[in-house]
Amino acid sequence: MNPPGKSGDQLRFHALDGLRATMMLLGLVLHAACNYQDSPPNEAWSFRAAETSSFFTLLVLFIHAWRMPIFMLLAGFFSALLVDRRGQQSFLGNRMSRLALPLILFLPVILPLTTSGFAFSVSQMPVEGLGEFFQKSGGSWTDLFPPITIHMWFIYYLVLYCSLAYLWIQGSTLLLPQKIRDLPRSCIEILMRWPGGTLLLSIPLIWSLKGTAGLLFTGIGIIPESSSFFSYGFLYFCGWALWNQRQLLKGLCSWPSTLLSLGLTIILFLAWLEFFLHAVGLPAGALIQYLETLAGVEQFELSTIQWIGATLSALMMWNAIWGFTGLFQLTTDRNIPLIRYIVDGSYWVYLVHLPFCIWIPGLLFDLDMGAAGALWKFFITLLATTIIGFVSYEWCVRNSPIGEILNGRRWPRAIGRALRNRPLVEVENHSSR
Repeated sequence: MNPPGKSGDQLRFHALDGLRATMMLLGLVLHAACNYQDSPPNEAWSFRAAETSSFFTLLVLFIHAWRMPIFMLLAGFFSALLVDRRGQQSFLGNRMSRLALPLILFLPVILPLTTSGFAFSVSQMPVEGLGEFFQKSGGSWTDLFPPITIHMWFIYYLVLYCSLAYLWIQGSTLLLPQKIRDLPRSCIEILMRWPGGTLLLSIPLIWSLKGTAGLLFTGIGIIPESSSFFSYGFLYFCGWALWNQRQLLKGLCSWPSTLLSLGLTIILFLAWLEFFLHAVGLPAGALIQYLETLAGVEQFELSTIQWIGATLSALMMWNAIWGFTGLFQLTTDRNIPLIRYIVDGSYWVYLVHLPFCIWIPGLLFDLDMGAAGALWKFFITLLATTIIGFVSYEWCVRNSPIGEILNGRRWPRAIGRALRNRPLVEVENHSSR
């Protein structure tokens, strides 16, 4: 990690940039895998391929459990960085141009492509023109534009969080003394410095997720889903507080502590999975039966299962946050051109990936690829979506007005340099998104 002094603060946080981009791009893995789960279709993902596997169900749950919590904490960290470096007014303008503007521009384009993709894949009808297609399927053109934010929900949430943060800064500056104004942030900072602070930082998440046994719902509606909005908002606030304690990040640069946190993430996930599955109706597993025997009860109440599930989930999130942060600081805390290019392109690739993650599996539906068909089709979907995303970024976005919106300025095409791990430009000196 760059030193926390003045000179270091003017440099990029390469490791955290890479971690943020990785969490975003894991969305491609998650959404490609959704098609091949062996769980029943639901409102969140209504399509299932002919070939499915429990591996993809576990993969989706595992990634979902910690991906966006890590991302939201980093979003808060970089928001505080912007306020510190550029001031309050510049912060709000920057966030609106990098978040609200892409949401306004891209949602009306990506939404119909996604909804039509689901309609096609679910119905397995050949597309002979969208008008004829929707006439056959009993739908209408208005069905292409439901009032949802699809995979851009996190941008919508961040617009709200940043707006609330700005209003709090402005309002509290006028109405509250400095000590009172800084009290919430100071409490979080103290807990982050304290070795056992993670346990206490888990309490708000446990309380928020107690009704879902620890599952973070994806709130894609215009009205935010309450438990996820609070949980992600709390993590965003923790990330904001972490900026003032960024010297603590150096303490994560240890392989033993990093591997311990990542190992605990896996162990806690497996334990949480048993409680979550029992909460949604599956029989109790060995761990629950053992704890019931230990507690001297025949069967835990549902509320007990939900509380324990929420506790395991919250602890898993924090261990994932510290573990992955440490891992990226140990491996990528320097300017690596290939990673820099991936970081620059990740926003665009994520914005446009969802239609491909549903259209491609639909087109592959009738293709027989043998016993490992689910695995092969998953890789085809993921690889094709990734290639389309980065090629379109290179040739249509990076050096265009869209690239200026997403990346802060236009950059020369550099995929060749990136693949050879050479500097992307003659002099690299651009600031964090």
